[in-house]
Amino acid sequence: MLIIDHNLIEGFIQYISQHNFGLVQLFQYFFMRPGVLKPLEYLVPFFEQTKNILVDIDYFLSFDIGHHQFGLEKGRLGFRTGRWKMPFTMARFLSGQEFEFTDRSVASTFFDVNRSLAWGLYGSSRLASRPLDWEAAIFNGLVTGGAETGSSGTLDNNFAYSGRILWYPTGSWGKGELADFDYHRCLATRIGAGFANTTIDRLGTTEFGRIRVVDSGQRLKTLLPDATEFDVNLWTVSSSFKYRGWSMSMEYYFRLLNQFEGVAQDELFDHGHWLQVGKFVIPGKFQLLFRWSRVVGDSGTLGLTDQSSDERSGGFAWYFRDQHAKVVFDATYLDGAPISSSALDVQPGDTGWLIRTQLQFAF
Repeated sequence: MLIIDHNLIEGFIQYISQHNFGLVQLFQYFFMRPGVLKPLEYLVPFFEQTKNILVDIDYFLSFDIGHHQFGLEKGRLGFRTGRWKMPFTMARFLSGQEFEFTDRSVASTFFDVNRSLAWGLYGSSRLASRPLDWEAAIFNGLVTGGAETGSSGTLDNNFAYSGRILWYPTGSWGKGELADFDYHRCLATRIGAGFANTTIDRLGTTEFGRIRVVDSGQRLKTLLPDATEFDVNLWTVSSSFKYRGWSMSMEYYFRLLNQFEGVAQDELFDHGHWLQVGKFVIPGKFQLLFRWSRVVGDSGTLGLTDQSSDERSGGFAWYFRDQHAKVVFDATYLDGAPISSSALDVQPGDTGWLIRTQLQFAF
């Protein structure tokens, strides 16, 4: 039987949401209470504070309920609560350490639902004797981070739901989520699918201003100032392979905005993809890279006609010690950007070249 001190959990969420804790203080906060978290797995990250707001961190507790309660193999069925990446896209599933390019594509950023406070279930199984991983969760909303609900917060009272499956049809995927460090002699494959859904109303100022349109990157609330509520429905499919130093990954996205309240607006439909190819010229060391990302849809014209935005990139990566130490260079051309991202150094409507170099260490 699992017994958790609820004051500990509440304090955990409140303190790292509201205070500038360092790693040492967080460790003390957990480990000064022996035995309480013994059956749990937990993530205690380094994090950044900007203007007294914690950004870009995950903090959650996981419990392998299948193993501890039902005697299943480890990892078959788990429970998680806290703040983490919503299980939806493969691009967000990947950690920055595993990227081949310096960052995610424009398309994956446009359709991204990022992080939120949540609880969910996850596990692993086998389909046709091949590994399958899955996760589903109920979140506070799309791209809401640690924002609170209710009258004192900046979110509405509508939940967001998401799920993702990843299946490996040819068996073991090997080392590296994208690059073929193992130089596979037999084809390694991975396919996936995901969904996310929520209703957004004007009471939630954080969520209501998140949705952007193609291809100007304007916020939807600017084009529909009288809208009071609408539904957001997203789907994605993905595939990847690795073979003899080659790697290819593709993910396609679909977004439907409908059920508008306060305005006479028909549904708006956007879709897009990213396609990325890598080739090790020197196995495990020097890799050539190419990526094409595209977003198409009628949200920017409120359903009148489709518009599009493209991103084309080429570059290389030199790995000093696999993913633990590497330098990445890329030249990227943008044909209008529908996103605002400080990480990508891209603003709405940007057109032109980006030349980027990144030196990355992981320890």
